[in-house]
Amino acid sequence: MEILTETASKPRLGRVDWLRAAMLCLMEDGIDAVQITRLATSIGASRGSFYWHFKSRQELLDGLLDEWFAVNGKRIKQVLEHAGSLDRGVLSFFAVWTNPDNFNSPLEQAVRDWARLDRRVLKVVREEDANRITAIAALFERFDYLPQEAVVRARVLYFAQVGYLAMNPEEAMEERMSMLEDYYFAFTGKVLDARVGSSFRSDWVAFSKINPSEGGSGAT
Repeated sequence: MEILTETASKPRLGRVDWLRAAMLCLMEDGIDAVQITRLATSIGASRGSFYWHFKSRQELLDGLLDEWFAVNGKRIKQVLEHAGSLDRGVLSFFAVWTNPDNFNSPLEQAVRDWARLDRRVLKVVREEDANRITAIAALFERFDYLPQEAVVRARVLYFAQVGYLAMNPEEAMEERMSMLEDYYFAFTGKVLDARVGSSFRSDWVAFSKINPSEGGSGAT
């Protein structure tokens, strides 16, 4: 009886594999390191495989920006649009930045670093920042802030979050959580509902137990 032994075939790499490798490279070493030959070596593929999925390196870079929009920008806008109250909207906005399932902080910082080197990307980032601020302002307007005040508060809230991300201070999340009500008042001019604040803290404690590496960092 003849026994046929089949050699396990190597899974065919797809477009998503190249994008994932490019994203990791961007986050770890910056945009200049995102080169076709380096990516091919990292995933064990040929340059020919790359050109099967992408017409050029520029198309790959455009794909990275699309991923940034989909992962970070879309989630921020979703939590703001679905908020049933101002306090829940603002706290949900805080929470997005601390949860890696909802927001890729290293990717956010890497894209902003990239924008400092490429005016085309800078234009894209500024447009996305403007769209996010518009979404935050819409939240404030929905809960009775006048248009100009809504824009100003949206800018203050957003710039504070982006600035915190850029600074990456060594500050325990427990310390920031202890100032939650003061932050909320500074951003909104209103007193945080005690029940909402308590629920937010409880959710954060539960999350930090499941994801201990994330519980001690992030923006609030």
